[in-house]
Formats: sequence, structure tokens, C-alpha cells
Amino acid sequence: MGYQPKIIRGKVKDTGYPIDGRELLFSLWDYDNYESYHLAGWNNEDDEAVMLTMHQSEEEAGLCLYDSSESFAKAWKAGEYEPECTFCLAPDKVEVLEVIQGEKRSNGESTNMDGKEHSNG
Repeated sequence: MGYQPKIIRGKVKDTGYPIDGRELLFSLWDYDNYESYHLAGWNNEDDEAVMLTMHQSEEEAGLCLYDSSESFAKAWKAGEYEPECTFCLAPDKVEVLEVIQGEKRSNGESTNMDGKEHSNG
């Protein structure tokens, strides 16, 4: 089995985005030295807040390919939206509520980012 990132359920805080206060799924990867939580999933009841956040963040970054928030929402709701980049948050913006999966390395070792490696064998 290849590398698998750490997956957590976390509560977003102090971002100024519509997802503040929401519990979402995030991944944490070694390739960026664990510097950011990467949005990995959310529940249906959080979809509107995630959609608004994605639109706002892409607009702020100058990456949004849609002419209006209405055309963005239409594409989102039709399942046609493809993000221009990975949505990431700094670790201090996510309160870890649950570790769903510890990091699994291709060499068979795993870690929960507690500084200790754990054998899968």
C-alpha cells in the first residue's frame, strides 16, 4: 500500500469564511511538511457554506473562472465545478476533534503525528 495522509474531523475557526464553526474533514500531508490542512470532505448540511467559501477564496486569489456568484453556484449544484487549487487552512485555524486515520507511509509505518511511529505489521 502507498502513502496515505492523516485524516481528521476538525472544527474551522477564525478564518472569516462561511465555514467558520463547521466540522469538516481535512487531510494532512508530508509533501508540504504538514504545514496546512487540506479540505477533504464535508456533510451535506455544510455544502452551502463550503460552496460560498470556495467561491470567496477563489475570487480573493484571482483564480475564479466564473463571471458571477450565480454562475459559480449553478456549476457547483450541477456537479460541474472543479476547483482551481486545493483549499488549505493553517493548523491554527482547525481544531482537531477526531483523528479518523493516522498517516500511513509506504514503508509500512504509521503515525498519528504524535511523534511516535507505529508498525502496521
